[in-house]
Amino acid sequence: MKGHLYEYKVLVEYVNPGERGLIPHLALEADQESLTGILGDVFEHLPESVPEGWEVNSHNITFSRSTMIISVLLRRPVDR
Repeated sequence: MKGHLYEYKVLVEYVNPGERGLIPHLALEADQESLTGILGDVFEHLPESVPEGWEVNSHNITFSRSTMIISVLLRRPVDR
């Protein structure tokens, strides 16, 4: 077998809190509900962000200070 069977690329979305310096405390129910709403909004428009012929392979959500970083790994078969 020569080469990879798939081509990959990454979509990344950065979500900042509305108020500078505000860091969500995920043990608080209000912050959990807010986070769930934000993720719902992001993943609602995700299908429009995936180009024709590509599929979601995996995703990750992480925080850096007060910024939520959502990365989505896409793949599509390599034409041979």
